[in-house]
Amino acid sequence: MADTDAPAKIGKFILNWRNNFYIAVDGETDVDNYSKAKWERLAAGINNITPSDNPTTANDEYYDGEGFGTADVTSKRIQFVLAGHRVYDDPAQDYLASKFLSIGDDLKTLFKYVDAQGNTVVGRVTLTNETPFGGQPGAKQTFSVTLVFNGKPKYIPAGSDNGDAKNPTANGNPQV
Repeated sequence: MADTDAPAKIGKFILNWRNNFYIAVDGETDVDNYSKAKWERLAAGINNITPSDNPTTANDEYYDGEGFGTADVTSKRIQFVLAGHRVYDDPAQDYLASKFLSIGDDLKTLFKYVDAQGNTVVGRVTLTNETPFGGQPGAKQTFSVTLVFNGKPKYIPAGSDNGDAKNPTANGNPQV
């Protein structure tokens, strides 16, 4: 995070800009090697981030339910949709835009989210639904991508012995 005089909270509400998002731009895909990856922050031009759990459910009705059904979540595909404006020469956006014509394993990399309290989620993702540019002729170019975790991401609580989650850019390379 950059040094700033911007408030981190208004009243009891933590502001969203305190969340940090990073993409591995060196092709690292092994979660066990996340501390060795070359991380770039996803922030410039990004003005909307939407996480979702994209669940798979088993929906069933039973005779003793008197016509009402049940739902059980049997799996999830955690994903983050990042959207905003295209910033050229931003290492994170340039990396993602370079994958627009790729398929298969070339769309896999590591993604890291550090929340406002220093908790970290890191895992292997697939880049999907990418929009590297576009929009009306007189408007800023748009940018968006959906990052879908492959399997269960790794959760690292703030203050754990797995690195410096409160200072994710220590030594010029984000660490957790």
